[in-house]
Amino acid sequence: MSPAVVWTGIIHVAVGLALFSYKVLGLELALVPTNPEGVWQVELALSVRGTGAGALKAALPSNEASQIVFDETASSDGLSLSIENEGPGRIGVWSGDLKGIHRIVYSFRARLTERDAERPLPHAPFEPDVPATVTRRYQEPTTVFPAAARPVRELLEELDVPPPDDPSGRLRTLVAFIEHRVATVSDGPADALLCLAEREGSPQGKSRLLVTLLRAADLPARLVVGLQLEEAKTPDLVRWVEVWIDGGWFPVSPVGDFFGARPRDLLALRYGPGDLVDGINAAATDLRYSALKERLGPQELANMMIPDNTLFASLSLYRLPLPAQRALRVLLLLPLGALAIALFRNFVGLGTFGTFLPILLGLALRETQLVLGLAMLAVVVLLGVVTRRFLEGLRLLLVPRLSFLLCVVILCVVGLALIGDGFGTRDFFAGVVFPIVVLTMLVERFSLVMAEEGFQEAFRRWVNTLAVAVASYPLFKSTTAEHLMFGFPELVLVVMGLLVFIGGYSGFRLTDLVRFRLLGSSSETIPLTSLEYPAGSSRRALDGEVSGSGS
Repeated sequence: MSPAVVWTGIIHVAVGLALFSYKVLGLELALVPTNPEGVWQVELALSVRGTGAGALKAALPSNEASQIVFDETASSDGLSLSIENEGPGRIGVWSGDLKGIHRIVYSFRARLTERDAERPLPHAPFEPDVPATVTRRYQEPTTVFPAAARPVRELLEELDVPPPDDPSGRLRTLVAFIEHRVATVSDGPADALLCLAEREGSPQGKSRLLVTLLRAADLPARLVVGLQLEEAKTPDLVRWVEVWIDGGWFPVSPVGDFFGARPRDLLALRYGPGDLVDGINAAATDLRYSALKERLGPQELANMMIPDNTLFASLSLYRLPLPAQRALRVLLLLPLGALAIALFRNFVGLGTFGTFLPILLGLALRETQLVLGLAMLAVVVLLGVVTRRFLEGLRLLLVPRLSFLLCVVILCVVGLALIGDGFGTRDFFAGVVFPIVVLTMLVERFSLVMAEEGFQEAFRRWVNTLAVAVASYPLFKSTTAEHLMFGFPELVLVVMGLLVFIGGYSGFRLTDLVRFRLLGSSSETIPLTSLEYPAGSSRRALDGEVSGSGS
């Protein structure tokens, strides 16, 4: 292999891998095709009966570390909608004439993640810097969270909580008390002090008590109200607690469901003890939630593959219209097929009908099941070869003969489609994607090789062609390969470099090693008298060829 070939291949491979690595590691594009888990469509249906001009407020989800909200839509039934920020959460305000009955629908999609799963707590004593805004808002006693009440202080003395310089120890002690020494009763008290006095409470009461105890222990804490989303089920209203520790909010379940890792099925709606719905001049309200788990559409997945870098974003194929994307997805798989055919022909040594015919056949087979597709292909070729043998007696010219074969191949494909329709099997319709013109040339070549070199040689090449097509079939069928080649088209440069290496290789192929295995054997000597001499050649000449090849 010449140095020029080596360096040409190295440059192509290096440039392609460098661009690929930068997009994966630097721009953080997805390496494998993903349809993110935790995507939900949620709908809030709100009915209100009012008595006059007023306003209706409802808690709305906001973007934060564990959830992303998008595609928000609302039908206001004649009311005006404004969205206001309330701390880390949001409030939707529908205002206007509430007289009569109004039905409001607010829907959105949310992607829920489980970021910082099982976040570890520090064990070494430390005193984190708590922002003043966090201390002022989430550490002061309130009516709902009476952290300064005498029963609360007495309980902290009774529990002998760790000192203030061990916040993680304080947190674990208080969570263990709430989980193990306060019973969970669905209809139990919702008040923090009542829950503490009776040692039982509802999930809401236990949540309020935990926030109260944490604040009394000088740990900022807040109550979170949200939905537990479950497929094919009405979402359940749940509450949990978040405590500020180690520079961030640490989620904790008061009933022992989780500690440090908020599950992916929880959607936060409101931060604080307030109601999810409140109104002015609203005599009655009814709030219902529904949720549906869904998958992102092609265009939404495409948007996730467009990098933030301006240059690479302008070169992204995901910016093209969807019809163009579908065509390029197939087109960019062809270099992989070309690499496969080069390996089989130059390294393995399989002779096939045509150079790229196996690739086209493998590409056509991706539209159907492999076995059924091969059977359909064999039927079409068999009928074509029989027709070609019939045409030999007519002694037609080349172009009319090929055109006749083309018509026969088309009729075979049409017949397969009709058979599939009759049996209700749509896989038979995949025959329409067969490369008709190529199949016609395949029939012609099969017939010519059979006439000139015999049926055995024609059948061998046909088997080799199918073998290469079957070997390339997984590449064309793989969604991972399609994603890689379309999302990272620079990988074509890597394929080009590998093709340069293959093209520069001039050694033995695997089939050559099988054919000449006796010559390479050192266990026995092959007498030259046993060799067959070509007609018109001398033994001395043949001896020279054998010795020359051995040297």
